[in-house]
Amino acid sequence: MLEKFELTQDQLEDIRDALRGRIQEGLAASGREIKALPAFLPYPDPELKGTATVVDAGGTNMRAALVQLKGGGEVEVVAGPIKDSIPDGREQRVTAEQFFQAQAELVRKLAPPPKLPLGYCFSYPAETLPTKDARLLRWTKGVDIPGVEGTMVGARLQEAIRRAGLEPGPVSVMNDTVASLLGGGVVHARGQVPHYIGLIVGTGTNMAALFSIDQISKVAAADWPADKKMCINLESGNFHPPHLTEWDDQVDASSDQPGTQRFEKAVSGYYLPFLLEVLCPDLPGFDPRKGTQQLVALRERGEGEAAEAARLLLQRSADLVAAALVAVMDHYGPGDVGILAEGSLIWGDPLYRDRVEATMARLLKGERKARIIEQRKDVNLIGAAGAALSG
Repeated sequence: MLEKFELTQDQLEDIRDALRGRIQEGLAASGREIKALPAFLPYPDPELKGTATVVDAGGTNMRAALVQLKGGGEVEVVAGPIKDSIPDGREQRVTAEQFFQAQAELVRKLAPPPKLPLGYCFSYPAETLPTKDARLLRWTKGVDIPGVEGTMVGARLQEAIRRAGLEPGPVSVMNDTVASLLGGGVVHARGQVPHYIGLIVGTGTNMAALFSIDQISKVAAADWPADKKMCINLESGNFHPPHLTEWDDQVDASSDQPGTQRFEKAVSGYYLPFLLEVLCPDLPGFDPRKGTQQLVALRERGEGEAAEAARLLLQRSADLVAAALVAVMDHYGPGDVGILAEGSLIWGDPLYRDRVEATMARLLKGERKARIIEQRKDVNLIGAAGAALSG
């Protein structure tokens, strides 16, 4: 049974090839398995300088700060970050105005000078437009606030900031994966490699990457410089990889949205404990809601079938991530790649990073090198500032 979770070299190459094709489909047309959502944001210039107001809203918390970029990778958070819980509408009804006003109140406490560019990291499914504003498609993560879906969230935050007595500058909206990629671009402005990929492997998983405009045929008519690459939010968790098992199918069938996010359900820290529960239903004291550290602890103890199942689930997760990263690299020109990585799983399991790098090396076969780079604190705030200042 457990041997089905050990992916062979041929299977890993199948998975890489399948995702490479899905990415190409997503870059060509909307509504595909890999959404490949254009961010309409360039990679930051290495010498980018200036100060921006930034707001980061996602999950259960929100924060705001003033961030100064000094060029050459130097960054200073000059005010904040000020944090608070997001008014998410779970405990009491929250209006759209209250949702944005709560974020504007954080900005007011920073007392920014007038017309500072505004970077808005908004981590809910949204469609970014060439104006760099974004339209909320649907709420996720337990948030349910009426009157926001279908509206432009950047403009609404600007309005709320004006009602708080301040004058915001132009707004740029992006999600957390794109912000992480952009933030890494600022911090590693004098990077040793020509290519980067943004990666999150924690409770969920996603990738963001950079593509030339001639690769993104669905936005080829957009007014975008031919010599600048655009950030793309791949929404790679929705990939349905080949070589999943019947136990993956069971976890999917019992999830909130069966048939979606199959890659995420095989990889991420939220779902791996539920896979272990399906494989070892009588494991005493195990609660899948308590997270993936239980799998790490079981593997480290090395006792019995449950320990072996935990080892193989963590190993397969790392192998799937490696195959996905190489699928993205196949769209890049020659040269080595830096993986700008965040997330509780990739950094919470002491063996995970090494396994991803080793499997990438097996798939790359010496054609290029790829290494994983840990992101610095507040990288999303830095990325949002980079987006706002890139104009």
